[in-house]
Amino acid sequence: MSAPGVPGGSGEPQGVDLARAALAAARKRAKEIEQSRARRGAAGRAAGAQQRSGSRSDDRDPQPLGSTIGRLMAEHGWETPVAVGGVVHNWAEVVGERIAEHCTPVSFAEGVLTIQVDSSAWAVELRHLAGALTTRLNESLPAGPDGRAVRRISVLGPAKPRIGLSGFR
Repeated sequence: MSAPGVPGGSGEPQGVDLARAALAAARKRAKEIEQSRARRGAAGRAAGAQQRSGSRSDDRDPQPLGSTIGRLMAEHGWETPVAVGGVVHNWAEVVGERIAEHCTPVSFAEGVLTIQVDSSAWAVELRHLAGALTTRLNESLPAGPDGRAVRRISVLGPAKPRIGLSGFR
């Protein structure tokens, strides 16, 4: 006896019956996949996994550049060095025109601001003003780990001329 829709008596479906069987198998597999996704989603939400973003903003949405840079500076402890960079940029406004004409900040590391002066007289003057200048700088800068951004000012005298075998260079 032959199976319906199967000419020649073989037990496997052919033609339209084969297409119906394939469609039924695909639908069954799709339904299984959908059910497993629903179970995984429910389990993930129960475990506190992140949900998909909706119309409300969250941390995964694009953020303004200013707040992103501010967060990055705070995470890496860069607030004080960046603020000192701003002070260096506005040096004449911070220390005054008269002092700024004769000295320039050279470096800032570990709370020590190094300043280069153009004469030994200004080196002495700046060493005497170091306490007041440190206070003025700390008022305009965010506090460091010990409560002060600038702990000390190091004053370098004028650069010495380099003399080689052939005289001045």
